[in-house]
Amino acid sequence: MRKRSKIALILVALVVAVVVGRPVLFLAFVWLNDGAEPNPMPSVGVGDASRMITNVPDEVIAVAEDPAAAERQISDLIQRAASEGRRISIAGARHSMGGHTFYPGGITLDMEAFRHMSLDEDKRILTVGAGARWYDIIPYLDARGYAISIMQSNNDFSVGGSISVNCHGWQNDKPPIASSVESFRIVTPSGDTLRCSRQDNGELFSLALGGYGLFGVILEVDLRITDNEYYEAEAHLIEPSGYADTYHKLTENQSDVGMAYGRLSVAPKSFFEEASITLLRRKETDLPNKETLLDKEPSVLKRLVFRGGVNSGYGKNFRWWVEKEIGETGGKLLSRNQLMNGPSSLYSSRDPDTTDILHEYFIPSDQLANFIEKSRPVFLKHQPELLNVTIRNIHPDHDTFLSYAPEEVFGLVLLFSQERDEEAEAAMLMLTRELIDVAHACRGRYYLPYRPHATLEQFHQAYPQASAFFTKKRHFDPQGIFENKFYQTYGQPLETK
Repeated sequence: MRKRSKIALILVALVVAVVVGRPVLFLAFVWLNDGAEPNPMPSVGVGDASRMITNVPDEVIAVAEDPAAAERQISDLIQRAASEGRRISIAGARHSMGGHTFYPGGITLDMEAFRHMSLDEDKRILTVGAGARWYDIIPYLDARGYAISIMQSNNDFSVGGSISVNCHGWQNDKPPIASSVESFRIVTPSGDTLRCSRQDNGELFSLALGGYGLFGVILEVDLRITDNEYYEAEAHLIEPSGYADTYHKLTENQSDVGMAYGRLSVAPKSFFEEASITLLRRKETDLPNKETLLDKEPSVLKRLVFRGGVNSGYGKNFRWWVEKEIGETGGKLLSRNQLMNGPSSLYSSRDPDTTDILHEYFIPSDQLANFIEKSRPVFLKHQPELLNVTIRNIHPDHDTFLSYAPEEVFGLVLLFSQERDEEAEAAMLMLTRELIDVAHACRGRYYLPYRPHATLEQFHQAYPQASAFFTKKRHFDPQGIFENKFYQTYGQPLETK
């Protein structure tokens, strides 16, 4: 009897060793082959986060830290550029991927130092310089019990960049960030400074928000803020075909849902055939001081699980299993500020020969299942190294001229790993154009901050208001003071192309 028990224990131990040992060995292998540091960003004016474009600026000018001095400096620079026939582009954190922050042979204005902040607690308005990063702002607000209303799910973007691309995030059932902008101050192409809001200079307000730096230099922004809160994650595994209906049932009239997002499986065993919705429900808590929680180091294990999916079917299957069984937050109670305070560099490539490329497609609610079904064979045909698909709900945007959300849409954020060579770039271009066609067939649009792979025709199909947008750009900036490669690619009148 004792012998049988020993044999049984040995068999159990072997099973545990196989089940537990392989993931441990796999993650150890990923760790050994992972780089020590994120790939460095190119110098200001020279390149962006994609590391797929190089640029040669004529000048790079760092903006002054003092707000009054910076305003004079920028106005003088605009006057000089006008007299010399020069072009100015504006750089923040440079996380866009299509040349939005530079112009060949032009002047690059580096807004990095422009980070001042002040808070009006009575009005719940944060006034912040456009060069500030969210990782500057989150601790500042956290210490006072507040949080950002709407931003991306990472903290290393700049405020000016975020409103210039009209970003959005896990803040469920909300429009993009433009809806939280009370007003901003901008130095226009004439060198004058204007305050823009929905009531004052309303047209320029709608054009510069989501305007990719083409209408002037945004100096500072007045943002509506909200309370910091604690959340508990609640995951629901669902079929993608029912995602929109299930999402609405889980979130509508649910006052305790503070944030929500979804994932679409990229694991070979369930590719685009399984999905999850994670609700972040508000919870009362007596946890210790929130500032100390913000100081925690990013999770190395989360990075290894995520990066283990690169070129590994096993790694993708393992990550999807972990997210289903354990959840991304591991059952912990987390504050709103903690959830938004993670850097994108936690998950980014450390291989100098590869880069991470983002896409995003905005699909109307009633077409989401159709887009997932029609895009799946496109992925299976091209076999890109797709690492992640996050799904976010976005309510209609009534504030920006170049809106990507004229109705309720779901944004599908796709992250790829790509080799940095011509062959990989050509393959990505073909994939992107096919996916844009699928989105268009589903009444959808694609997001403009990423690689400029769309044809001119696809761009105008996705953004039928674009011709009027660029006409207004030329009205506000007749000398073309503010230009960039995005404008070079898509901004000229159609008849001149």
